[in-house]
Amino acid sequence: MAHLVLALTVLVWSFSFLAAARLRQELGLGEALAARFVPVLLGAGAYLATRRPLRIPRAAWPTVVAMGLLSVPVYNVFFFHGMKTVPSGTAALIIALNPVFTAVLARVVLGEPFGRRHVAGLALALAGVFVVIRYGTDKSVDWPYLSSALLLALAPLSWAFYAVLGRRLPAEADPIDTSYALLFAGSLPLLAFARPSTAAKLASSPGALGAALYLAVPCTLLAWVSFLWALKRLPAGEAAAFIFLNPPLANLWAFVLEGQPLRPPFLAGAAILLAGVGLIVLRPGGRSRLPA
Repeated sequence: MAHLVLALTVLVWSFSFLAAARLRQELGLGEALAARFVPVLLGAGAYLATRRPLRIPRAAWPTVVAMGLLSVPVYNVFFFHGMKTVPSGTAALIIALNPVFTAVLARVVLGEPFGRRHVAGLALALAGVFVVIRYGTDKSVDWPYLSSALLLALAPLSWAFYAVLGRRLPAEADPIDTSYALLFAGSLPLLAFARPSTAAKLASSPGALGAALYLAVPCTLLAWVSFLWALKRLPAGEAAAFIFLNPPLANLWAFVLEGQPLRPPFLAGAAILLAGVGLIVLRPGGRSRLPA
Protein backbone atom coordinates (compact mmCIF):
# COMPACT_ATOMS: atom_id res chain seq x y z
CA MET A 1 0.00 0.00 0.00
CA ALA A 2 2.81 2.43 0.85
CA HIS A 3 4.46 1.80 -2.53
CA LEU A 4 1.14 2.37 -4.30
CA VAL A 5 0.49 5.62 -2.41
CA LEU A 6 3.99 6.87 -3.17
CA ALA A 7 3.68 5.97 -6.86
CA LEU A 8 0.34 7.83 -7.12
CA THR A 9 1.83 10.83 -5.31
CA VAL A 10 4.73 11.05 -7.75
CA LEU A 11 2.30 10.64 -10.64
CA VAL A 12 0.26 13.59 -9.35
CA TRP A 13 3.39 15.71 -8.96
CA SER A 14 4.61 14.85 -12.45
CA PHE A 15 1.66 16.75 -13.99
CA SER A 16 2.33 19.85 -11.86
CA PHE A 17 4.78 21.37 -14.35
CA LEU A 18 2.20 21.31 -17.16
CA ALA A 19 -0.39 22.81 -14.81
CA ALA A 20 2.00 25.55 -13.67
CA ALA A 21 2.93 26.38 -17.26
CA ARG A 22 -0.76 26.64 -18.21
CA LEU A 23 -1.52 28.88 -15.24
CA ARG A 24 1.45 31.11 -16.01
CA GLN A 25 0.39 31.49 -19.63
CA GLU A 26 -3.01 32.79 -18.56
CA LEU A 27 -2.08 34.96 -15.56
CA GLY A 28 0.59 37.37 -14.43
CA LEU A 29 3.08 36.36 -11.77
CA GLY A 30 1.21 37.81 -8.78
CA GLU A 31 -2.14 36.54 -10.05
CA ALA A 32 -0.76 33.03 -10.58
CA LEU A 33 0.63 32.98 -7.04
CA ALA A 34 -2.70 34.06 -5.58
CA ALA A 35 -4.71 31.60 -7.68
CA ARG A 36 -2.34 28.80 -6.67
CA PHE A 37 -2.20 29.47 -2.93
CA VAL A 38 -5.47 31.02 -1.80
CA PRO A 39 -7.09 27.54 -1.94
CA VAL A 40 -4.06 26.17 -0.05
CA LEU A 41 -4.50 28.88 2.58
CA LEU A 42 -8.17 27.98 3.02
CA GLY A 43 -7.51 24.23 3.16
CA ALA A 44 -4.58 24.48 5.56
CA GLY A 45 -6.52 26.96 7.71
CA ALA A 46 -9.48 24.59 7.92
CA TYR A 47 -7.18 21.78 9.05
CA LEU A 48 -5.50 23.93 11.70
CA ALA A 49 -8.85 25.21 12.98
CA THR A 50 -10.16 21.69 13.56
CA ARG A 51 -6.93 20.12 14.82
CA ARG A 52 -6.76 20.13 18.61
CA PRO A 53 -4.24 20.06 20.04
CA LEU A 54 -1.69 21.07 17.44
CA ARG A 55 1.40 18.96 17.98
CA ILE A 56 3.88 21.79 17.37
CA PRO A 57 5.98 23.05 20.31
CA ARG A 58 5.70 26.78 20.88
CA ALA A 59 9.46 27.22 20.47
CA ALA A 60 9.25 25.72 16.96
CA TRP A 61 6.87 28.32 15.54
CA PRO A 62 9.53 30.82 14.38
CA THR A 63 11.19 27.99 12.43
CA VAL A 64 7.82 26.89 11.02
CA VAL A 65 7.05 30.43 9.81
CA ALA A 66 10.49 30.77 8.23
CA MET A 67 10.05 27.41 6.48
CA GLY A 68 6.65 28.51 5.22
CA LEU A 69 8.05 31.70 3.71
CA LEU A 70 10.89 29.81 2.02
CA SER A 71 8.71 27.02 0.63
CA VAL A 72 5.75 29.09 -0.55
CA PRO A 73 6.38 32.72 -1.61
CA VAL A 74 10.16 32.56 -2.12
CA TYR A 75 10.21 29.20 -3.92
CA ASN A 76 7.16 29.93 -6.05
CA VAL A 77 8.20 33.42 -7.16
CA PHE A 78 11.23 31.85 -8.83
CA PHE A 79 9.27 28.80 -9.99
CA PHE A 80 6.42 30.68 -11.66
CA HIS A 81 8.76 33.27 -13.14
CA GLY A 82 10.75 30.50 -14.81
CA MET A 83 7.67 28.64 -16.02
CA LYS A 84 6.76 31.62 -18.21
CA THR A 85 9.69 30.85 -20.54
CA VAL A 86 11.28 27.51 -19.68
CA PRO A 87 9.58 24.37 -21.12
CA SER A 88 7.92 22.23 -18.48
CA GLY A 89 10.20 19.22 -19.12
CA THR A 90 13.34 21.30 -18.73
CA ALA A 91 11.88 22.90 -15.61
CA ALA A 92 11.32 19.47 -14.04
CA LEU A 93 15.01 18.65 -14.46
CA ILE A 94 16.17 21.99 -13.04
CA ILE A 95 13.94 21.45 -9.99
CA ALA A 96 15.60 18.03 -9.60
CA LEU A 97 18.67 19.92 -8.35
CA ASN A 98 16.85 20.20 -5.02
CA PRO A 99 18.74 17.38 -3.21
CA VAL A 100 22.04 18.55 -4.71
CA PHE A 101 21.66 22.03 -3.24
CA THR A 102 20.38 20.54 0.01
CA ALA A 103 23.44 18.32 0.41
CA VAL A 104 25.84 21.19 -0.32
CA LEU A 105 24.04 23.53 2.07
CA ALA A 106 23.89 20.86 4.76
CA ARG A 107 27.65 20.54 4.46
CA VAL A 108 28.18 24.29 4.80
CA VAL A 109 25.64 24.96 7.54
CA LEU A 110 25.40 21.69 9.46
CA GLY A 111 28.80 20.17 8.76
CA GLU A 112 27.32 17.02 7.22
CA PRO A 113 29.71 14.82 5.20
CA PHE A 114 30.29 15.66 1.54
CA GLY A 115 32.97 13.35 0.17
CA ARG A 116 34.49 12.70 -3.23
CA ARG A 117 31.44 10.79 -4.47
CA HIS A 118 29.26 13.77 -3.62
CA VAL A 119 31.66 16.19 -5.32
CA ALA A 120 31.47 13.98 -8.43
CA GLY A 121 27.67 13.99 -8.16
CA LEU A 122 27.62 17.78 -7.92
CA ALA A 123 29.84 18.10 -11.01
CA LEU A 124 27.66 15.67 -12.98
CA ALA A 125 24.42 17.39 -11.95
CA LEU A 126 25.69 20.83 -12.96
CA ALA A 127 27.07 19.45 -16.23
CA GLY A 128 23.72 17.83 -16.96
CA VAL A 129 21.88 21.09 -16.31
CA PHE A 130 24.24 22.90 -18.67
CA VAL A 131 23.64 20.35 -21.45
CA VAL A 132 19.86 20.43 -20.96
CA ILE A 133 19.66 24.23 -21.03
CA ARG A 134 22.25 24.85 -23.77
CA TYR A 135 21.67 21.98 -26.18
CA GLY A 136 18.44 20.29 -25.15
CA THR A 137 15.92 22.77 -26.48
CA ASP A 138 14.91 24.11 -29.87
CA LYS A 139 14.46 27.53 -28.27
CA SER A 140 16.98 30.25 -28.91
CA VAL A 141 19.30 30.30 -25.89
CA ASP A 142 19.19 34.09 -25.53
CA TRP A 143 19.41 36.13 -22.36
CA PRO A 144 15.62 36.12 -21.60
CA TYR A 145 15.57 32.31 -21.77
CA LEU A 146 18.85 31.86 -19.91
CA SER A 147 17.92 34.35 -17.19
CA SER A 148 14.57 32.58 -16.66
CA ALA A 149 16.36 29.23 -16.34
CA LEU A 150 18.83 30.67 -13.83
CA LEU A 151 16.05 32.25 -11.78
CA LEU A 152 14.17 28.95 -11.90
CA ALA A 153 17.26 27.27 -10.37
CA LEU A 154 16.84 29.55 -7.34
CA ALA A 155 13.60 27.68 -6.54
CA PRO A 156 15.34 24.41 -5.54
CA LEU A 157 18.00 26.50 -3.78
CA SER A 158 15.32 28.13 -1.61
CA TRP A 159 13.90 24.64 -0.93
CA ALA A 160 17.37 23.54 0.17
CA PHE A 161 17.36 26.29 2.79
CA TYR A 162 13.88 25.10 3.82
CA ALA A 163 15.10 21.50 4.15
CA VAL A 164 18.20 22.39 6.16
CA LEU A 165 16.15 24.65 8.43
CA GLY A 166 13.63 21.83 8.88
CA ARG A 167 16.32 19.59 10.34
CA ARG A 168 16.40 21.95 13.32
CA LEU A 169 12.76 21.25 14.18
CA PRO A 170 12.30 19.39 17.48
CA ALA A 171 11.43 15.71 17.24
CA GLU A 172 8.07 16.24 18.95
CA ALA A 173 6.84 18.46 16.10
CA ASP A 174 4.29 16.36 14.18
CA PRO A 175 5.18 16.31 10.45
CA ILE A 176 1.60 16.68 9.18
CA ASP A 177 0.62 19.42 11.64
CA THR A 178 3.89 21.21 10.84
CA SER A 179 3.34 20.90 7.08
CA TYR A 180 -0.13 22.46 7.20
CA ALA A 181 1.07 25.16 9.60
CA LEU A 182 3.92 26.21 7.32
CA LEU A 183 1.64 26.08 4.27
CA PHE A 184 -0.78 28.42 6.03
CA ALA A 185 1.98 30.78 7.17
CA GLY A 186 3.61 30.81 3.74
CA SER A 187 0.37 31.30 1.80
CA LEU A 188 -0.88 34.17 3.95
CA PRO A 189 1.33 36.91 2.38
CA LEU A 190 0.13 35.92 -1.10
CA LEU A 191 -3.33 37.25 -0.26
CA ALA A 192 -1.81 40.63 -1.18
CA PHE A 193 -1.93 39.54 -4.84
CA ALA A 194 -5.56 38.41 -4.76
CA ARG A 195 -7.69 40.72 -6.92
CA PRO A 196 -11.28 40.60 -8.19
CA SER A 197 -9.79 40.65 -11.69
CA THR A 198 -7.95 37.41 -10.94
CA ALA A 199 -11.21 35.68 -10.03
CA ALA A 200 -12.77 37.01 -13.23
CA LYS A 201 -9.91 35.66 -15.34
CA LEU A 202 -10.16 32.26 -13.69
CA ALA A 203 -13.92 32.19 -14.20
CA SER A 204 -13.46 32.90 -17.92
CA SER A 205 -10.71 30.28 -18.35
CA PRO A 206 -11.61 26.74 -17.23
CA GLY A 207 -8.08 25.60 -18.07
CA ALA A 208 -6.43 28.12 -15.76
CA LEU A 209 -8.97 27.46 -13.01
CA GLY A 210 -8.42 23.71 -13.28
CA ALA A 211 -4.64 24.20 -13.22
CA ALA A 212 -4.85 26.36 -10.07
CA LEU A 213 -7.08 23.88 -8.25
CA TYR A 214 -4.95 20.93 -9.35
CA LEU A 215 -1.81 22.57 -7.99
CA ALA A 216 -3.55 23.54 -4.75
CA VAL A 217 -5.52 20.43 -3.81
CA PRO A 218 -3.99 17.19 -5.19
CA CYS A 219 -0.42 18.50 -5.54
CA THR A 220 -0.21 20.30 -2.20
CA LEU A 221 -2.93 19.67 0.36
CA LEU A 222 -3.19 15.94 -0.41
CA ALA A 223 0.19 14.94 -1.87
CA TRP A 224 2.24 16.38 0.99
CA VAL A 225 0.30 14.24 3.45
CA SER A 226 0.38 11.12 1.29
CA PHE A 227 4.15 11.44 0.78
CA LEU A 228 4.71 11.77 4.54
CA TRP A 229 2.40 8.81 5.18
CA ALA A 230 4.36 6.62 2.76
CA LEU A 231 7.74 7.86 4.00
CA LYS A 232 6.89 6.73 7.52
CA ARG A 233 6.39 3.19 6.19
CA LEU A 234 9.28 2.88 3.71
CA PRO A 235 13.06 3.25 3.86
CA ALA A 236 14.14 6.71 2.75
CA GLY A 237 16.15 5.17 -0.10
CA GLU A 238 13.03 3.62 -1.61
CA ALA A 239 11.21 6.94 -1.38
CA ALA A 240 14.14 8.66 -3.10
CA ALA A 241 13.98 6.11 -5.93
CA PHE A 242 10.32 6.98 -6.53
CA ILE A 243 11.10 10.70 -6.62
CA PHE A 244 13.56 10.04 -9.46
CA LEU A 245 10.51 9.14 -11.58
CA ASN A 246 9.21 12.71 -11.43
CA PRO A 247 11.43 14.36 -14.12
CA PRO A 248 11.10 11.50 -16.66
CA LEU A 249 7.32 11.41 -16.18
CA ALA A 250 7.05 15.20 -16.49
CA ASN A 251 8.98 15.06 -19.76
CA LEU A 252 6.83 12.19 -21.00
CA TRP A 253 3.64 14.20 -20.40
CA ALA A 254 5.18 17.27 -22.06
CA PHE A 255 6.02 15.11 -25.10
CA VAL A 256 2.64 13.33 -25.25
CA LEU A 257 0.32 16.21 -24.36
CA GLU A 258 2.17 19.26 -25.68
CA GLY A 259 4.45 17.83 -28.35
CA GLN A 260 7.64 19.09 -26.73
CA PRO A 261 10.51 17.37 -28.56
CA LEU A 262 12.83 14.99 -26.72
CA ARG A 263 16.08 15.79 -28.48
CA PRO A 264 19.08 13.46 -28.00
CA PRO A 265 21.16 16.17 -26.24
CA PHE A 266 18.25 16.75 -23.86
CA LEU A 267 18.01 13.04 -23.02
CA ALA A 268 21.78 12.83 -22.53
CA GLY A 269 21.81 15.86 -20.27
CA ALA A 270 18.87 14.51 -18.29
CA ALA A 271 20.67 11.20 -17.74
CA ILE A 272 23.85 12.99 -16.62
CA LEU A 273 21.90 15.24 -14.24
CA LEU A 274 19.93 12.39 -12.65
CA ALA A 275 23.08 10.30 -12.31
CA GLY A 276 24.69 13.15 -10.42
CA VAL A 277 21.69 13.55 -8.14
CA GLY A 278 21.74 9.80 -7.55
CA LEU A 279 25.38 9.88 -6.45
CA ILE A 280 24.51 12.50 -3.85
CA VAL A 281 21.22 11.09 -2.59
CA LEU A 282 21.87 7.34 -2.60
CA ARG A 283 24.49 5.44 -0.68
CA PRO A 284 25.81 2.11 -1.98
CA GLY A 285 23.10 -0.47 -1.50
CA GLY A 286 20.32 1.94 -2.45
CA ARG A 287 19.95 3.72 0.89
CA SER A 288 19.35 7.45 1.00
CA ARG A 289 21.95 9.61 2.69
CA LEU A 290 19.32 12.28 3.41
CA PRO A 291 17.34 11.77 6.63
CA ALA A 292 13.64 11.15 6.21
